[in-house]
Amino acid sequence: MALEDDTSEDESESEVNFTFEELQNAYENLFKEYECICLKYKTLKKNAISISKELENLKNENSKYIIEIDSLQSKNSFYVNEIDILNVSSKLSIDSMEENEKLKIEIDALKKYFSIFSNSSAKLDNLLGLQRCVFDKAGLGFEEMKNVKHFKNFFVKKVEPQICCNYCGRIGHISTSCFYRNNDCFSKTRKIWVSKGTLVPNLQGPKFKWVPKV
Repeated sequence: MALEDDTSEDESESEVNFTFEELQNAYENLFKEYECICLKYKTLKKNAISISKELENLKNENSKYIIEIDSLQSKNSFYVNEIDILNVSSKLSIDSMEENEKLKIEIDALKKYFSIFSNSSAKLDNLLGLQRCVFDKAGLGFEEMKNVKHFKNFFVKKVEPQICCNYCGRIGHISTSCFYRNNDCFSKTRKIWVSKGTLVPNLQGPKFKWVPKV
């Protein structure tokens, strides 16, 4: 009996009696906390979505930058090759300039050397110019070689067209003034015009002979 009394006393002490108002206030506080937590969850969700979008944009930008870096590297290699080519061409141009200067010096020396021949040729022309033509009266008030008399050359034979007779076939006259045509005693044969390539028939006809009748 003593043990049963002790257990009943412990249960009565452990049980707490709450009023309805206290429970309602506690429920309202929990509901407010729930609403605050829901709002925080929504804001965090929006932030997570925006952060994911920013990550995608950053990934796209990163890929673009990688492509640009590759293109810039290719351009850099191209420009490096061009710089090498320009360096080689500059070296060649320097060498060509040096050769050009050497050639100029050689040309000047050759000009001096050939000027001697040109002066001698001018002197020779002056000497030959002293031997004037008979009709060259330059220096006497006349202009150079304008009043020169040109003589005909009588030793050159004239080439005249040859005239041929159509009647007798001889050269030197025509058919109207032909001696053989105008004189009947010399005109034994008769000449007619026939187109080229045709055969002339017998104009006198066949020969007739007397044959005794059989």
